[in-house]
Amino acid sequence: MKQILGSMTFGDQVDQETAQEMLAQFTAAGNHEIDTAHIYCDGRTEEMLGRLLAPAARDQLYIASKVNPWNDDGLKPVSVNKQMAEILQRLGTDRVDLLYLHSPDLETPVTETLEACFDLFQQRKFSHFGLSNYASWQVAEVVETCRRNGWMEPVVYQGMYNALTRDVERELFPCLRNYGIRFNAYNPLAGGMLTGKHLSMDDIPDSGRFNVERGYLDRYWKQDYFNVLQELQTACQEFDLKPVEVALSWLVHHSLLDDELGDGIILGASKVEHLLQNMMACKHAPLNQEILDILDRGWEIIKPNCFRYFRP
Repeated sequence: MKQILGSMTFGDQVDQETAQEMLAQFTAAGNHEIDTAHIYCDGRTEEMLGRLLAPAARDQLYIASKVNPWNDDGLKPVSVNKQMAEILQRLGTDRVDLLYLHSPDLETPVTETLEACFDLFQQRKFSHFGLSNYASWQVAEVVETCRRNGWMEPVVYQGMYNALTRDVERELFPCLRNYGIRFNAYNPLAGGMLTGKHLSMDDIPDSGRFNVERGYLDRYWKQDYFNVLQELQTACQEFDLKPVEVALSWLVHHSLLDDELGDGIILGASKVEHLLQNMMACKHAPLNQEILDILDRGWEIIKPNCFRYFRP
């Protein structure tokens, strides 16, 4: 399964020296795709990547970034163009390989946004087009609009997907497969919930995502998750498994991801050793039925209150 380096922590939890080592280890293992976004760390993430990526190394990498609607102009053409220019300036390059729309803008007609993207595509500011956090009906709207106008179509969708967060499976995956769109999974460890570090709802950490980002608390810091995690932790001890191995093995071997279709897993980390652990866990053997049953039962418990896969 394709591994993608998530850089959201670069410039915040991860300093430049650590980021450089992460890039070195990641590429040494044969990986080459890096995921970033205009909004990450108020631009510091892309600026750090720009300092780290030498021109010679740039051609060996596949860089993805995202423009977003979280500003006064949303995804109006003026905003799309401004963000694209800033992305390229920060990264120190004249193009990115993949440009996502980070989230839908309900205030701007989608045709305006897509036409602005097509203009940038024709200028060779990016090579491939993707969507993130769009509902399935919005994906269909984007594809059909692009087809009617002869514009570039989205080839990849980036979405929230892990063993205990499977909201994408019901409607989104059938939609993507219908249009030939591959899937890149973010939050494969549920923001750290599937690492075994968090076992009590009362123990909110003093650092990390659950301390600095309210969104992660809203997504995962729920009693249903902790009930399932406690059962999973017991089973991991019984079968000498690490929760990280369970989480990533499930995505590689037992989820709807398909390596042959080009799907991938975005691996983020705040420490080099965590990244290496995650990379190794992606190569773990398939899980036994008892572990799979715990995960399936856990999903049924969590499903009614699961954070939806789309925004806003």
